[in-house]
Amino acid sequence: MTEQRGGLRWPASAAVASTATAAALLVMFWTRSAFQIRTLPERVMEWALLFVSPDALEAGIGRFGFEAKVYALYAAVGGMALILIGVGTVVLAKARSPWTLWALGPALYLFAMAVIMPVTGAGLFASELFQDPWLVNACYLGIAFSYASLLLLGKSLLGGRASGATRALRPPPGLGMARRAFIAGLAPAIGSYVAIFWLGQRTGAAGSSVPLAKVPSLASAAPPTAAPAATAYRPSNEQAAAALPTPAPQPTMEPAKPSGPASEPPLPVPKPMNKQLTRDKDGSLTAGSRQPGTLAPLITRAEDHYHVTKNPVADPVIKPEEWRLVLDGELKNPVQLDYRTLRQLPAVETAKTLECISNLTAECQLVPFGCELIGTARWKGVPLKDLIGLAGGFKPGVVSVALLGSDEFVSVIPAEVALDPNTLVVYEMDGDVLPYEHGYPARVLTPGRYGFKSAKWVIAIRPMNREVLDWYGQRNWSKDGIVKTMTRIDVPAPAAGLPAGSQRIAGIAYAADRGIGKVEFSANGGQTWEPATFLEPAPGKDAWVRWEGTFELAARATAKLVARATDGTGTLQTEQFSLAQPEGASGWNHIEVRSQ
Repeated sequence: MTEQRGGLRWPASAAVASTATAAALLVMFWTRSAFQIRTLPERVMEWALLFVSPDALEAGIGRFGFEAKVYALYAAVGGMALILIGVGTVVLAKARSPWTLWALGPALYLFAMAVIMPVTGAGLFASELFQDPWLVNACYLGIAFSYASLLLLGKSLLGGRASGATRALRPPPGLGMARRAFIAGLAPAIGSYVAIFWLGQRTGAAGSSVPLAKVPSLASAAPPTAAPAATAYRPSNEQAAAALPTPAPQPTMEPAKPSGPASEPPLPVPKPMNKQLTRDKDGSLTAGSRQPGTLAPLITRAEDHYHVTKNPVADPVIKPEEWRLVLDGELKNPVQLDYRTLRQLPAVETAKTLECISNLTAECQLVPFGCELIGTARWKGVPLKDLIGLAGGFKPGVVSVALLGSDEFVSVIPAEVALDPNTLVVYEMDGDVLPYEHGYPARVLTPGRYGFKSAKWVIAIRPMNREVLDWYGQRNWSKDGIVKTMTRIDVPAPAAGLPAGSQRIAGIAYAADRGIGKVEFSANGGQTWEPATFLEPAPGKDAWVRWEGTFELAARATAKLVARATDGTGTLQTEQFSLAQPEGASGWNHIEVRSQ
């Protein structure tokens, strides 16, 4: 009889604790897949990486390759599993009262929400997440009580299996208490799942109480024009606010009705893309689709564009009628916009190159995506400064603006960049609806900076009177994300065999909104240099150029080709090679070809 009161035997305790842990982890990863709620191992791993020096991180990548961070996540999951198994085993074996097991539910929930969440930047009880904190809390409450309930279930089932004829006559002392505790733990678990499914239906909406902006005279809005130059006059906060009328509070717009002469047309949705994205536990770094040895087109098709996301399972899929863009924080008159209103505002069109900060500029063979995390598209959208004007302009003292995505991704840009007329909230790409993979319904385009400063699936823009680190900054990446000058040799392909004689060399060069002043190439490893010719003008102020030249390839010879660019300010591209983290990659692109 004392065994029941003192706990289960150690083997039985370990078996029950392992089962409860497996179930808790499965629920956690299910909520990650269904609602994009990051798991605790992800949060802890990313927080731990803050204390890893760039040299150590580079050494890890050098030893384990591109899978280094995947292994780190596996280690975090394994560590959490061992902790839960250990805690459950000890409590099952030692606890005298089943209510101690029940108490593990709220204890684990409080530890996750009051300790891990604040430490990893989500705030107390996930209050700093733009994602619905009630949904996040419901998910973790369900995980915690699922774990505790399964421990109690094991206690109630195995606690009565002891030798002795008296057990067949009456239940052992404490067994009824274990069953009552199991029911008491099951009730909040079931309630949490009901809340999860109910709240999960609302994840497409912004969930903000600020008034819906309604701009008068949308029908008379000017047609799309070319984006202004990056050097255009930047208005003050007050002038930006005065550029558009201050909206009055409006009721939320009803979804468009599909029929009827007076009904509005249905909201556009993107076509499915044929491109298959490669995902792992760390998200996706899928290279652009370009055949080796071919020159990149001036404008990249959406399906051929590179794709980067931190989401390992799936990216957000947002219904356009439920989407809201909330402009709150340090604004004089916070508002939110629906998708229809955003598309009806005066728009601009521009061609802009996007480059991921993970893109290499040399030694492309070191990573699976090579030097192909770059592409140029034509975009259509609304200047962010106009949306800030709709919200009355900045309050005094604004220094940074947070761009929040529906997948919990956050970019931060300086206040003056937010007011740059070239910073856009775009909803079309290459003349069509913005694809889901590129941020539908809307994303931000930030001039002069790597792609992580151009948040996708944006649902909130929040000016702040302090400097903060964004998602990448919290992981020891560049705070500013200024694009480095790069050049890439597209033609010929690396290690190509070519006939002797005159050969073409061609490629792309990019220096963000600084522009490209000149490109040079060498066929002898940099001993002598030749000027390249631009194939056409850059399609936009913040876009790449394509260049070409010719070189002589002698019979039975090897040519060591290298290219470098000088930006519009006269600064030569850095020759020294470096990996991407933390400030972006550098180095001159080298390839070798030989005569056949």
